[in-house]
Amino acid sequence: MAAARHAAAPSGARRRILRIGVLLGGKIVEEKLIRERVNVTLGQSAKNTFAIPIEGLPRQFTLFQVVDGRYVLNFTDKMDGRVSDGDRVMTLDVARHQGGAQRQAEHWTMPLGEHARGKVSIGELTLLFQLVIEPPAQPRPMLPHSVRGTLADRLDPRLMVVLAISITAHFGLMFWALVINDPDVGGGMAQRAARATFQEESYEVREEFVLPMEPVTGDQATTTGDEKPAEEPPKTAQPKPDQPKGGGDGKPRDGGGRSASDAVALQDQSKAYADMLFSDDQSSGGGFSGDMERRKPGSDLGKQLDEVAASGQQTAIGGGTADRGPRGGGPQIGTGKGPVVEGPGGPTSAQGGAKTTEKVPEGRISVSDKKSFDGTSLTPDAVLRKIMSAYMPGIKRCYKDLLKTDPGARGKVKLEFTVNESGRTVTPKATGFNGEVDACIKGLMASWRFDVPKDADGDPTDASFEIALQLVPD
Repeated sequence: MAAARHAAAPSGARRRILRIGVLLGGKIVEEKLIRERVNVTLGQSAKNTFAIPIEGLPRQFTLFQVVDGRYVLNFTDKMDGRVSDGDRVMTLDVARHQGGAQRQAEHWTMPLGEHARGKVSIGELTLLFQLVIEPPAQPRPMLPHSVRGTLADRLDPRLMVVLAISITAHFGLMFWALVINDPDVGGGMAQRAARATFQEESYEVREEFVLPMEPVTGDQATTTGDEKPAEEPPKTAQPKPDQPKGGGDGKPRDGGGRSASDAVALQDQSKAYADMLFSDDQSSGGGFSGDMERRKPGSDLGKQLDEVAASGQQTAIGGGTADRGPRGGGPQIGTGKGPVVEGPGGPTSAQGGAKTTEKVPEGRISVSDKKSFDGTSLTPDAVLRKIMSAYMPGIKRCYKDLLKTDPGARGKVKLEFTVNESGRTVTPKATGFNGEVDACIKGLMASWRFDVPKDADGDPTDASFEIALQLVPD
């Protein structure tokens, strides 16, 4: 940057800088001094040197470009104006046809001297430019020292006194709580908190150990009159086993607090209720008429068959060889007439036996082009990966709805959108071969989210993209 600054002027002479004024409708709206030899851009994007949102302007166009330390004017066929370099005055149209400018890919370039000036017009926009001697930089305005005062003048004495008392009181209370009023109970603060929260476990070790008695079989327990029982070993003093928990009457209790007799009574009562549910109206003594007798396991099968015959229905039992059906078995159970699914071929009509399959062609979507109009951290590849992974199923649904009515529909859809500073999609636009597909995709684009685009300085900005999709039916 410093080399570009000193390359335009010899040593000891003040360098020349570019002065540009912007006119809209004949009124000047902006004026800038370009003190550094850098490129000057013009367009609708906010990152340009001159951001002017009017129709006909591209998003970004380099109007003045620095080449070897000198300015070069770039202009297109749609621009009009004139340039004066010393005594020579030349219009842009004359420069195009008489060799004053050189043709590039999409624009013309015209070198400018150190005393060049002129104007460039694009519709109602006019830019006036001139290379002038750099004026001295104006110092930043500052108030006099008597007006600014010192730091002590900006502090309120009453507020400072209240703040000092508050800080002293709080720190004194904290010091008293941590140092002076800290009882010596041993260990650090963490150990004291642990002892206050958790209780140490204690264990009781019993010195006695009793071997379990071996079970006695029935043969060993039964003796005849002729056989004499074996002599019993002398009994030793053994500790009594723990008695089962019980109530005040000494009866053993189960885990729920009920005695063995209460558990047996409860089982008998449950069995009686089950018999009442499965009984008929005449035998239900308790007044229950649940009509569960025919559902009771083991009920009379012949009675059930008679009930089926009385209702006018038919029963059949398969297994014979003479009456085999198309599947090799006997009469089939079921009288359904509705469609059944039979294999991957689609739904089959059970009434007529003919298969009726309705197949909608699937659509294949591929990317034919991708563009980005801003050099941000959010690249077209990153945007395309997010669309292919998260939003492509929705686009396929829009295309599949069209294929239901027009199976041979194919074409290209161009998606244009801008990702703002929060990652939201704004100004979505979808143009293609079918209006319904365009409207469907545009409605989906309004809810798309991407990573926040950032410029070269790391600040959030907006980024515009254009992606073309090719829709082809399979």
